[in-house]
Amino acid sequence: MREEQTSRNLDRAFVRSVLSAAKSGKGAVLLYEGAPQTGKTWVLGEVLGLAADAGFATIRLGADEHPAVGAATHAEPTVVAIDDVHRASPGFARELLAMVTAGTRTVWVLARESGAGCPEVERLCRVLGDTRAELVPWTEDETACYLTDRLHATPDLALTRLANTAGGNPALLEALVDGLSHEGFLEVGDGCARLVKPGLPEGVLSAVRDRVLRLCGEQLARDALVELTRSALPAGGVPAGVVREPRETMARAAKAWYSGDLSLGLRLAHQAISESGRLAADEAPAEVEIAAAVVLADASRFEECDATLAAVRDRMRWTGQTRWEAPWSAAKARRLAKAGRLSDAVAVVNSRDSAELSSSELAVLALAALRDGDIAKSARYVRRCKLIEGDPAEYGSVVLQLAEAQYGPEHALSLMKEMYGTGRRLRELLVHEPSVAALIVRVARCGDDLPTARWVCGLIGDLAEDDLPAFRAADLHAHGLSRRDTGLLAQARLLYADSWSRARVVEDIADIAPADASPRTANALQEALSLYSEAAAARDFARVRSRLRSVGVYDTYARFSGIPGVTFRDLTDKQESIVRLVADGLTNHQIANQVFVTTHTVNFHLRKIFRKIGVNSRVELAALYKSWASSELPRSG
Repeated sequence: MREEQTSRNLDRAFVRSVLSAAKSGKGAVLLYEGAPQTGKTWVLGEVLGLAADAGFATIRLGADEHPAVGAATHAEPTVVAIDDVHRASPGFARELLAMVTAGTRTVWVLARESGAGCPEVERLCRVLGDTRAELVPWTEDETACYLTDRLHATPDLALTRLANTAGGNPALLEALVDGLSHEGFLEVGDGCARLVKPGLPEGVLSAVRDRVLRLCGEQLARDALVELTRSALPAGGVPAGVVREPRETMARAAKAWYSGDLSLGLRLAHQAISESGRLAADEAPAEVEIAAAVVLADASRFEECDATLAAVRDRMRWTGQTRWEAPWSAAKARRLAKAGRLSDAVAVVNSRDSAELSSSELAVLALAALRDGDIAKSARYVRRCKLIEGDPAEYGSVVLQLAEAQYGPEHALSLMKEMYGTGRRLRELLVHEPSVAALIVRVARCGDDLPTARWVCGLIGDLAEDDLPAFRAADLHAHGLSRRDTGLLAQARLLYADSWSRARVVEDIADIAPADASPRTANALQEALSLYSEAAAARDFARVRSRLRSVGVYDTYARFSGIPGVTFRDLTDKQESIVRLVADGLTNHQIANQVFVTTHTVNFHLRKIFRKIGVNSRVELAALYKSWASSELPRSG
């Protein structure tokens, strides 16, 4: 069977060969996977039709019906088709796996939404990998053929371009053509079908929206309407395809990237940047390059990401455009966070209006607060992410880390299953933040949930096949934890780009070291402590320091260095005045009287100052401030 097919280009020759072999007593399984509404149900009907023509008994089941119904004894060979296998329960999937591998004369034909389903469904589909066909969206040529067949005429260029915005989705394309036909936007004559009105009125949008909502779900409907509205330009507007070309390429790039085809997504992102660069400065779509920069950041192509964002920033200045400031800042913050420069990412986010922050920006703030040990503040940012209904994949990593910090690994595991319990959702999360795979494996092992650990390892392993460093490191980390293999963990430590991830994997090495290897464990914890200090992760630093003291190591060579690049000059006026009074030897009560606040407020400020500067006591703070003050010029004014 070919790896990729479309519902308009079914490999009927292969199906007939399978049916012919089944008549000789050789059963088989045909598995068709694809995104929602790529024609999976239609393909099942076609295969059943071919089977009936060949003299087979045919049975069609849903995922809620018992698979044994299809295994009834028939005098003739039987073809059993089961739609929506991703909706099957774990028990159904296990029974189905046993039956399809039993070697009977039955031909099983299964349809499943790509990446969806419980771990048992994932295992079933992995076992059937050799018989799997991926149903992909229609090509532009197939879309044109559909229009010709449906309208009995050749579509003009404008209609073809509008139809192509359906992304090869049969259901959306049918809804679009129905709406245009019923509202009188199409004229067919002289063998040609053409659009005769500009734009898309509300009647057509409503028809498309209702149809797509029923068939494809809310998010796909929203995305489809955005693309349709962009493409149906008013009369006299920019010719279709001129500015939209890089948008279409980037849409394909995002679809490939977030569905797990990383190499294709990365290649198309580069192509979108190139296409956008060929346009005039005032025509180039900034959103395309910003979206491409996010993909580059996720792929750890930081230099390319920086160059792309710099080009967009320069063009915004030249043209006076300001509407892309918010997505540009969000992309910049994400790039910095991905490289481990969390404090720089926070600075970018804090330069924006707090009320207008996106879920990805709030996730940066939530992560920074969690690393700083302010769990309540982190939880507030996470709640805001949920309130603005952002993409759960954008903030899922910090949600799970926060859940573990607040309530323990069992709660984190339960929350993961609730939010990302299907292969598709978890794959999207791993694409956004591959290192979360290790966290899930860690909490799964704490709960003795080995199937979930293996499931996650399988998903991150698939993503790592494209050999991008961040995904390869996450794959080694997850498998190292799952197998308790310090060799794999050591390889992951070399591949991670940021200090915090390296610290976490080194701490995991300490966790799985043999009980009689206490010097090795202490050395690993010392290294983790140093790396957490580099990452300015106060909470993790304190945890590892406590672990070292529990095994009798008090004289650690690592000191928490505070936020990188922060000096006394970066403190607020209020904070510096408190530090100056501490250096003068005043008590908290005396300082409170001097600056007209309560002693509680002084304590609060001192805790923040300790974390910023990287000290652990008033004595250290006073000594460090005096040394700094003697070498710095007084502040102006």
